[in-house]
Amino acid sequence: MDEVARAWAMEALGARHVRDTRSLTFGTTSDLWLIVADDKPLVLRRYETNEIIDVLPRVVEYEAIALTAARSVLGTVVPEPIVFDADGAHAGRPSLVMTFLPGTPVIHALDPRRVASPLAHLHASAAPSDLPRYHHWFDAEKIAVPAWTRSPGAWAKLIEVVRGAQPEAQDVFLHRDYHPANLLWRGDCLSGVVDWPFSCRGPRGVDVAHTRSNLALVDGVAEADRFLDAYRELVPTYVHHLWWDVADLFSGDDGFSGVIAFNALGGNLDVNLLRTRADDWAEALAAMV
Repeated sequence: MDEVARAWAMEALGARHVRDTRSLTFGTTSDLWLIVADDKPLVLRRYETNEIIDVLPRVVEYEAIALTAARSVLGTVVPEPIVFDADGAHAGRPSLVMTFLPGTPVIHALDPRRVASPLAHLHASAAPSDLPRYHHWFDAEKIAVPAWTRSPGAWAKLIEVVRGAQPEAQDVFLHRDYHPANLLWRGDCLSGVVDWPFSCRGPRGVDVAHTRSNLALVDGVAEADRFLDAYRELVPTYVHHLWWDVADLFSGDDGFSGVIAFNALGGNLDVNLLRTRADDWAEALAAMV
């Protein structure tokens, strides 16, 4: 934490002392720091580059809105926003301070019902009108069959699917990046649902598919299907459309940077393994066409 950020945090928090203790960053969109204001542990999210800010200038404000709304639904497993500087005018860079939640992410072999339950509850609540509507994380005109695939036919079939019409669905409250690395556990108990900057309004299939894709890459197709079964048990009226899974599959990059980042949390993954699992997932989805 630089001195500008420290001075802002001290003033905004009304603290005598603020110090950073360690980095919590494992992803690529922002820097996260565990800080201590006097004796209270907090988390500082800081956007050191404009990569996200240029695309979503109000991202800090949106996360604060999402956190407040999500806490009203899920309770204390969601961090509480304390102070934020949306444009960085005082903190030096766009920044947000929130409460620190104890717990550790578990990347592999999660209980699908425990993973699905918070998401189902979130989706049952009204989405804050101040949040933006979701947008796709892929460009349909630029997607292509991966050069490394052993199953080009499956991927080609899925390209035709994703270039088709998006299913119509009611908007709900979306986390938008719900996956194992953003869930904190203390033993078997969920202690945190974190990382809300991309929260938005949109069809629940967006969240369900994103979780399924991550589980398919981390532990295989069977885990993705177990999660969907668990979600359907909680929301019997939900009908999942293949299109959402295909759209999310094409939202990653060839280096699987988002999932490779799980290695900082014990993922033990490599690109070759993820390519194999991505092919397995593509084949499974193509078989449903």
